[in-house]
Amino acid sequence: MRLYKTLVTKVRRLISYYKLKLARLPASPHAIASGFACGSMVSFTPLLGLHFLLAIVFAYLIRGNFVAALLGTIVGNPITFPFIWGLIYKVGAFLTSNKQNELNQEINFDMIITQTYEIFLPMLLGGAVLAIPVWLTTYLLTHSFVSSYKKSKVKKNKILKR
Repeated sequence: MRLYKTLVTKVRRLISYYKLKLARLPASPHAIASGFACGSMVSFTPLLGLHFLLAIVFAYLIRGNFVAALLGTIVGNPITFPFIWGLIYKVGAFLTSNKQNELNQEINFDMIITQTYEIFLPMLLGGAVLAIPVWLTTYLLTHSFVSSYKKSKVKKNKILKR
């Protein structure tokens, strides 16, 4: 139980650190939010090893912040990948009318590579379908957070200058 509390505390501290790092980027709330949303969106693809590159490409296309895009890829990590992969696989299998094979194990990297048609393609399709809702949700949450942080910082600076 104590190990769990320590782990939760460290995860919360890490999340707070990255939230502040994101909010303090020298860019507009729109650029930061759109960049972060691009990074989050590409985390919902099975294209491991390309997440950084894809995040930067999408951020470039919509004029998002590159650093925020790289920070957004943190959404996909070893803790969240099993959940993300399961979700995008189920969505893709549903859309392709592919009877979901009863997977007796969790989806792992080897399965994605070796079972291209059974696993990879449904995951790619599921990730593409979920890209827009993930991007929109992440954008709205991040924009709200960053803009309120920057507004409070401006108010604080005005008070200190008096």
